[in-house]
Amino acid sequence: MGWIVCNRCDYPMEDTSSIGRPLYCLKCGAPLMVTADTAAARLSGTPAAVERYAFQFTATAGEYFRIWIVNLFLTVVTLGVYAAWAKVRNRRYIWASTNLDGHPFTFHGNPSAILRGNMIIAAMFVAYIGMKRFEPAFAGILFLVFTAVFPFLVYKSLRFNAHNTSYRNIRFHFRGGLGESFETYLLFAGIVPFTLFIFFPAWQFYKKRFFFNNLAYGTTASAFSGRKGPFYRAYFLASVLGVAVFIALSSLAAYGVHRLSTGSPGGWGPLSFLYSVFFTYLLAATIFYVLQAIVYSMTMNHCWARTRLGEVQFASTLKARRLLFIRITNMAAIFCSLGLLIPWAKIRRTRYILEHLTVVTARGLDDFADLAASDTTAVGDAATDFVGIEIGL
Repeated sequence: MGWIVCNRCDYPMEDTSSIGRPLYCLKCGAPLMVTADTAAARLSGTPAAVERYAFQFTATAGEYFRIWIVNLFLTVVTLGVYAAWAKVRNRRYIWASTNLDGHPFTFHGNPSAILRGNMIIAAMFVAYIGMKRFEPAFAGILFLVFTAVFPFLVYKSLRFNAHNTSYRNIRFHFRGGLGESFETYLLFAGIVPFTLFIFFPAWQFYKKRFFFNNLAYGTTASAFSGRKGPFYRAYFLASVLGVAVFIALSSLAAYGVHRLSTGSPGGWGPLSFLYSVFFTYLLAATIFYVLQAIVYSMTMNHCWARTRLGEVQFASTLKARRLLFIRITNMAAIFCSLGLLIPWAKIRRTRYILEHLTVVTARGLDDFADLAASDTTAVGDAATDFVGIEIGL
């Protein structure tokens, strides 16, 4: 049985077509694209046996809450110094709770390296604030310098995080170059305003390409064949729905103002301020969550479907509606619990994302790992970066 992915909506499914009968996507009806593996198998007359491995996330909200509350306390009493150790503890727990074919991932990050990165970021921030207060004329120059340095920080962050992640004792690597980072995060980012933000979805595509096209697991490098079209479709759909939400909520707010003002002859005084703040926040948060859920689900499904790691493929089946529901209920729970349910919300969202990601391969993961581990020293990514920087990519 072969493995095929819809070229229009990235819906993954097994190839059940027969000779002379085309196959169409069960989701959108488009003709399906046959992958190289399937085509090769057909030519040789030996259909490829496909195995699927789903990610399993075993973290619990209770365990993560204990880690989170201790990290928060120690970070506060140490005036932020402990944040590096907190980040490592959080990441080690999340990685160790993520299993694939019965084997967990491991994070090897060094807290002292992350601390150096945090100190550099903090020094840059303090310098900018101080310059803006005492020498405003030079604050703009300093901001431009920081902007020019940003691609270097991205490059360092990706290398650090990839190298310090392993699966079955085999490390990941990031093979992207510094020049490509400057092209992606400085040149392409600078183009966006001059195109009235029409180029913005393309820039987001180049950022994903920089990441997905430069990963390596052991000696096995990734290959990314994504297109800009799905990114433009995602942002267009999100923009249309965002405008619809804005019109609906604005109309609801205007109706509420009319009813309250006509029902209170003496005016409704302070209530008007609270009412405005509530609807302004509700409007902004709802629009942002709608945009984020649609764009994230559509683009990540596309990126994973178009990424290959040797003979391994991926399938992501995230749904925007489910992501939106999780995000809104998470925020409501965090608000009502005064922040104590932040760990529960993070575990809940992470579980949904990971458990909808599947690894598909025509050979077992044991063979794949053995192949990736061969001649590991030839990779050459020593990753002895002095600075460990995490900027939340």
